[in-house]
Amino acid sequence: MRKDRPGYTSRRNKDGTTVHYWSPKRAVKEASPALPIIRLPDGLTDDEIAAECRRRTDELVAEIRALGAAPSYDGTIGSLIRIYRHDPTSSIHKVKHSTRIRDYEPSLRVLDKTVGARRIDVLKRSDFVRWYDNWWKTGERRAAGAMKLLRIVLSYGAGERLHGCADVRLILHDMRFEQPKPRTIVMTYEQCLAIVRQSAKDGYPSIGFVEALKFETALRRIDVIGEWVPAPDGGPFRWQGLTTKSLKESILALTTSKTGAPVTRDLESFPLVAEALKAYRIPDIGPVVICEDTGRPWWENRYTPCFAKIRKAAGVPDEVWSMDTRAGAVTETIEAVGSLEAARDLATHSDIKMTKRYSRGDGLEQSRKIAKARVEARTTRAK
Repeated sequence: MRKDRPGYTSRRNKDGTTVHYWSPKRAVKEASPALPIIRLPDGLTDDEIAAECRRRTDELVAEIRALGAAPSYDGTIGSLIRIYRHDPTSSIHKVKHSTRIRDYEPSLRVLDKTVGARRIDVLKRSDFVRWYDNWWKTGERRAAGAMKLLRIVLSYGAGERLHGCADVRLILHDMRFEQPKPRTIVMTYEQCLAIVRQSAKDGYPSIGFVEALKFETALRRIDVIGEWVPAPDGGPFRWQGLTTKSLKESILALTTSKTGAPVTRDLESFPLVAEALKAYRIPDIGPVVICEDTGRPWWENRYTPCFAKIRKAAGVPDEVWSMDTRAGAVTETIEAVGSLEAARDLATHSDIKMTKRYSRGDGLEQSRKIAKARVEARTTRAK
């Protein structure tokens, strides 16, 4: 093993090209297994790959060391973020691990990278407008997430009586920013079937199985592919997700990670799952979904780009995301059954308003069913 590129790992594509990665856990044994593996840019030379691995490793070592010492506040946004992360009483330590990894941390990194050096006590309304416009150019959700976390860390700073935070929080309080438009895209049965079949052709039948299971059951992807989460007692991270213990013959039973709702489904009643299982073999023990490249459960940052390649090869439009599979399940349920309540129960939503957000049909088929039922009712009354 070469020592000049710590954390390096790679995989070979079917076309013979090599994809290069940096793994935090391979680089530093003290690193949390929840940290994602980073894909390195294509086209780097061997020396550039080694340099990038060393750079990322040095930064990680510095961060791990810094966790042991309380950071100081120097009046900048960056120092406020470091204190917020370090303080065990802050809200980042109270949210679910998945929320921290997928929502909080990415937005905090955006803030630290783009405006971390700015002094808080001199900020003006125009600064926030300009920042938001710049973030918006690189992604609507990126902008909304960064502004949400900026409000949170400033509220934390105000509560800790850190200089400048209360005044700036007051400025932000009355400001409103354009929000990302709700998604209207839904994955259809035909699109999901195409992805299932293409995944088998491309050698990744596990992805077809995941999407089929999501479409038929409305389960969240994280509940299907699983994730590493910290133990409640502060011990080592543990893996949480769908395992073979959740399956008894064809019956799937689990508790969802987001709402804690119990879910029971009969896989034999789902044609898409049956189609996926023609190519995907569920392991005899352990996690149900295994990445074909690593022989381990999928990481989020590996699953999404692989799904995108399969989607493209299957002829499914780029605007259809993996997250839209669940919306397809909800929409199809409402159109077929005509019941928001049934769709809510299927998706294990605690609030029916969330179910309405996932329902992305235009209501035409539902209105036709209602009209037909009303006509039949009139006929019955006339008799």
